[in-house]
Amino acid sequence: MGQLHKPGEIVAKRYCILNVLGEGGSGVTYRAKDLKEKEQVALKALSLRQIKDWKNIDRFEREARVLAQLKHPAIPRYLDYFQVDAEEDRAFYITQQLAEGESLETWINKGWHATERDVRNIAEQILEVLVYLHSLNPPIVHRDIKPQNIIRQPDGRVFLVDFGAVQEIYHSTLARSSTVAGTFGYMAPEQFMGQAVPGSDLYGLGATLLFLLTHRSPAELPTNQLKIDFRDRVRTSEAFADILEKLLEPDLDNRFSSATEALKALRDKKSQQARSIQRKPTKVLAGLAIGTVVTVLLFEGFKYPLMSTLGFTPYPFYTAIRDNDLETARTYLDKGIRINTRDARNSSPLHWSVSNNSVDVAQLLIERGANIHDTYDAYQKDAHTVLHTAVHHDTKEMAKLLLDFGAKVNARNAFGQTPLHSAIIKKGRYEYYGMDSTQPAPALEVLELLVARGADVDAKDNSGQTPLDYAKEYGYNEVIAFLKRHGGN
Repeated sequence: MGQLHKPGEIVAKRYCILNVLGEGGSGVTYRAKDLKEKEQVALKALSLRQIKDWKNIDRFEREARVLAQLKHPAIPRYLDYFQVDAEEDRAFYITQQLAEGESLETWINKGWHATERDVRNIAEQILEVLVYLHSLNPPIVHRDIKPQNIIRQPDGRVFLVDFGAVQEIYHSTLARSSTVAGTFGYMAPEQFMGQAVPGSDLYGLGATLLFLLTHRSPAELPTNQLKIDFRDRVRTSEAFADILEKLLEPDLDNRFSSATEALKALRDKKSQQARSIQRKPTKVLAGLAIGTVVTVLLFEGFKYPLMSTLGFTPYPFYTAIRDNDLETARTYLDKGIRINTRDARNSSPLHWSVSNNSVDVAQLLIERGANIHDTYDAYQKDAHTVLHTAVHHDTKEMAKLLLDFGAKVNARNAFGQTPLHSAIIKKGRYEYYGMDSTQPAPALEVLELLVARGADVDAKDNSGQTPLDYAKEYGYNEVIAFLKRHGGN
């Protein structure tokens, strides 16, 4: 989202904006000076400009009250929350004690190479925080543990910031999006299905520690049977690698049962040695080995179809879609990934490929049976098609591919808008998986393609507006002239 304030502005007659500390999908966090208390604070602002239903604002307030009750030395205190109504905007604010230091991401970007001892120290401190949070009644789950949300001071002390509950409320309730709180690469598999539990925080911590050791997002690392294959990429003791592996178990049941158990394993000197293996009678071992092999072989046969049916698809598959990596995408499809599986945002692989303009992968998915007419409800609950998405992002080659395979040029979304309407809408639009428009106006070549394929230039949306009305509203003179040349009224 865009920045709401500039340095020097005064918010609520109390907080003077100094600079931006961080920016995410749900809000902007500023360094500000509390003019009343004469101290610097972190001020998080969430714009509610495009929100029409205000009855759920109390959910923000309830969550802020919960956060205000937290008392732990590694959690900056939540000080205040309030709402500000202005003529041009409405926003909800949360103020928090300022954690001096820099995020782990910043430390790495500046060239810091953490030793195993450094990483263990960070793990121990965060686990202590999680023991506290998860022991509350009810337990508080952070939901978004990642390098950006852990602040480290030069003396090694760390702070956990930016709890994900607020952004989850923002997306799911007010922004009417199915987006779940969390960050790709650091989210546990169950979070993709909308389930955030204490064990999810352990996975996020493991992924963060792995980033410190590899300087790469866990999403970029190879996987083996859904597990991140990292051992040959880190220089740590086997004992610590074992702990990392258990933190990163994709199956919640195989992860540490609690932060307390993980902390005990980390502190236990015996865990720094190779774990002893109890001897078992040869016949029993042989029987177990055969049973294990059979189980693995059976699981391999239905693992991917089952997991994609449940809404969890391996990271590398989505990475392949994003990077237009045809070979990797084909490999996972061959393994049984369901072609029309849906993620937590209710989007299928085809929608991912169109959103990322991965033309080759999109064609592969369509040839394998992807439903080109499916609608999607991300963000605005607008039930748009993939053609709406392609033209919205000015991707002519993708739009042509979809039309060649039978996409309906005059398909309607929930607002009655056709792809021609969507191709013109640019201002204040929502992002699709991080894509941004770099053009100040719609691409005429996309409009020409749509009209040449039979787009109705006089189609009216549910409000009675035509594409020409949209072009006039946004002041797109070239588009206005183009539509009039083709009979637009």
